[in-house]
Amino acid sequence: MQQSPVVVSGRADPLALHVTVIVPRAIGSAFLLEPGVLVTAGHLVKGLEPGARVTLRADPARAAAGEAVLIAVSRDLDLALLRPPASFALPLPEADATMAAYRPLSAAGAVPVRDPAVLAQRRRVEGSATGDTMRIPGIGPGLIARLAGVAPGFSGGPVLDDRGRLVGMIVAIRHRPASGSAFAPRQPASATTVEEALVLPAAAIRAEARRLLATRTASLR
Repeated sequence: MQQSPVVVSGRADPLALHVTVIVPRAIGSAFLLEPGVLVTAGHLVKGLEPGARVTLRADPARAAAGEAVLIAVSRDLDLALLRPPASFALPLPEADATMAAYRPLSAAGAVPVRDPAVLAQRRRVEGSATGDTMRIPGIGPGLIARLAGVAPGFSGGPVLDDRGRLVGMIVAIRHRPASGSAFAPRQPASATTVEEALVLPAAAIRAEARRLLATRTASLR
C-alpha cells in the first residue's frame, strides 16, 4: 500500500520522498516517480553509462542505504532514471499538480558537509511559485520558483505544493539578483543567498520517463 507523505506544520514534507544520490564527483537528490523507478537530474550522472551504480541514502526510518542502477539518461531533458534495490521502500507522490503563481511550495535536497562520514545532510526549504517559465536547451522547460536556501545538492529533488502534490523536480538554481546570474545546474559558492530554482514540471518528467522506459524495453527484446 502506498504511504502518504509525512505532514509537517500542516504541509506535506518532501523529505518523506527524498533520496540522496552520491556519485564520484557530486551529491544530489532523487525521488520515486513510480514503483521501481527513481528520477534524478541528468547532470548528476553525466559521464556514467546505463548499468552504472550510484549510492543512495534516505531517511533510515524508511529505507536503508543501498545502490541504484542507472537505467537511462534523457538527451532532451535534464533527467535520468535509476532502478533502486527492491528493499528500498519509499512513498510515491500522491498526485501531480501544475504550479500556479504565488502558490506555496516546499522542496527537499541534500547539502554536502565537511564530515566525510556524513557526506550530506538532508534539508527542506519552502517558498512559492513565481508564475514565470523558462526553456533551457538540454535542461528542458522549467517553472521558476523562489526557494530561499536552495543549493546545488537539491538538483533532482522533489518539489511539492501545499497539498502534497508533485509539482516537479529541481534541475537548476540561480543566485539573486536574477539579472546578474543565469540558471546553471551547479553554481559556485557565493555570499549571495541562492533563492531561485528551475523546476522541471511533473507532466514533462512522466512523459519522458515513459518514453525512456519504452525505448529501453524495446532495445532489450
